[in-house]
Amino acid sequence: MEWSNWSGSQQHQAERLITPATIDELAALLALARSENKVVRTIGSAHSFVPFWTDDYLVSLDGMRGLITHDSAAGTARFHAGTKLHELGEPLWQVGLSMENMGDIDRQSVAGAISTGTHGTGPTLRSVSNQIVAVQLLTAAGEIREIDESEPELLAAARVSLGSLGIITAVTLEGVPSYWLHERNWQASVEECEAQLESLIHSNRHWEFFWDPQSDLCAMKTLNPCDEPKAHGAEGEQLKDLAEGEFIGRNYEILPSSRELRFNEMEFSVPASEGWPCFMAIREMIRDRYPKLRWPVEYRTLKADETLIGTPSGRETVTISVHEGANRAFEPLFSDCEAIFRQYQGRPHWGKVHSHQATDFEQLYPRFDRFREIRQHFDPEGRFLNPHLRSIFGID
Repeated sequence: MEWSNWSGSQQHQAERLITPATIDELAALLALARSENKVVRTIGSAHSFVPFWTDDYLVSLDGMRGLITHDSAAGTARFHAGTKLHELGEPLWQVGLSMENMGDIDRQSVAGAISTGTHGTGPTLRSVSNQIVAVQLLTAAGEIREIDESEPELLAAARVSLGSLGIITAVTLEGVPSYWLHERNWQASVEECEAQLESLIHSNRHWEFFWDPQSDLCAMKTLNPCDEPKAHGAEGEQLKDLAEGEFIGRNYEILPSSRELRFNEMEFSVPASEGWPCFMAIREMIRDRYPKLRWPVEYRTLKADETLIGTPSGRETVTISVHEGANRAFEPLFSDCEAIFRQYQGRPHWGKVHSHQATDFEQLYPRFDRFREIRQHFDPEGRFLNPHLRSIFGID
């Protein structure tokens, strides 16, 4: 079975690709994997740029999607793990809820998004992982395990786990009351961006920018809550008859952006205080060594969290993302960027290109050893470990 990720940078010949519709079918697959000593990995929506996959058994959770139940009083909703992020918005809206935040791509599965620490932007807003208050896992031994806030350390591990604790089969999301967003876009020089940096970060619910290496301009974007517009399409279309570069819509219409062109991506999280100096170092290097680069550099903010190995664990964070077209060699550019990120205590996004290994993560995450202990407890035989994860966890 030939398989590739979204950008085409990862290609594999897997022995099996299974799409179970029930937990029982998934448990039967794990039993077979144990008997044949095979590695099992889930593929999500294939939006990761690193080799999370295996040549043994690949599992797609596309057959396990949709809303399971909701609790309006508690503000929670439970979804099957294969549900795509773009499939969460409308069911939540119908019960008066919304996600607090999400990234600018919504094609990922909810299980894959939380497993790799997918996030949006906003210094007061939670990542997708931290909006999850319960996780149902199917362990390597075939046991169903529910992890919730009654076990805070295990939940902190399960919220970002790289699929190494078990196969996530369902998640309970803590929503917020439904809200509308007003999007505003404009261009600014790097100098103008720097002068307004703190104000832009702290006076907007969401703020980010894309720096264009060719024009040396920043494409600025803010999102802020607003009232429901008087004229809004019955099917929920965005209201676009505002000033140029402005839109109003339901949050799940506005938060994500379309990605028509395919690319490879590197993203690192650095301490918030180091965000701008790190960006300027990346900018200077690109202008010097890669003057023909046409793909932008993205700058976002993240709230600190208590996950064991989430990139904003224990610190307010800025994320900087570098892109290159899927049909172009990205290795030289990304290698030069990674060298700079290392100088600023950068933590790589788990689903994006990096070369870090166990010794690096031991220095970057104070509780990395504790995560490894929990992983070993849940999967002592390494049923969910492929070579890439073994290098991350330092396992021969």
